[in-house]
Amino acid sequence: MSFLSVENVSKCYSIEGRRVEALREVSLEIGENEFVTVVGRSGSGKTTLLRILASLEPPTAGSVKFMGRSCSQEEPLPAGMVFQEARLMPWLSALDNILFAYPPRERNEGLRERALKMIETVGLKGYEMALPAQLSGGMAQRVALGRALVKNPPVILLDEPLGALDYFTRRTMQRELIRLYLEEKKSFIMVTHDVGEALRLGTRVIVLGEGRVTRELSVDLPYPRPRSTPAFQGLIDKVLGAIGDGE
Repeated sequence: MSFLSVENVSKCYSIEGRRVEALREVSLEIGENEFVTVVGRSGSGKTTLLRILASLEPPTAGSVKFMGRSCSQEEPLPAGMVFQEARLMPWLSALDNILFAYPPRERNEGLRERALKMIETVGLKGYEMALPAQLSGGMAQRVALGRALVKNPPVILLDEPLGALDYFTRRTMQRELIRLYLEEKKSFIMVTHDVGEALRLGTRVIVLGEGRVTRELSVDLPYPRPRSTPAFQGLIDKVLGAIGDGE
């Protein structure tokens, strides 16, 4: 039985009477404890695929199955999601933002202890009571990661979570994502426009073009992955070639 499968998923929109195909019969198998990164040009269908995986919108055709069970908006994939913006509640502390998905009646001492442990896991010990306005962009994204992880879902979905960060914070957060992936033993699926980032983080890279999977590459390199190595540069060339941006 597959851990997570995308089976012939298509997604069509109607925009001013014009039919737009965002995804065209996409099929993927995602294994347990994989870090899959998805790259492609703008409009290639990356975010649409992630939103369908998150059950935020239904496919026009095809299905998503988790452990053999079809996922839907009524019975969604058990996943935590992190968006490009942290989307924190500005009036809540970092700790309460992590607990936001739980109604107050469920917030017993055991849950609070788990949330405090998650604060430590994402590197924010000492900032439990900080409001979002008191946090940097990287720290806010750490809170968003903690919120996605606190329910201990088997899958973490990341939609350009580092896209709004400066270069140095982005590199720090890349290292943090690798650490969390190795420690948490979950399947991570991340959309990014940055080919280097996709290869630095992913165990497998999926290339989308015009709504279709145009290439899949396994990344059999140990962490950390210096960009200057010939093996890394060779993979960059392969991904850029698949995107249609090679020289």
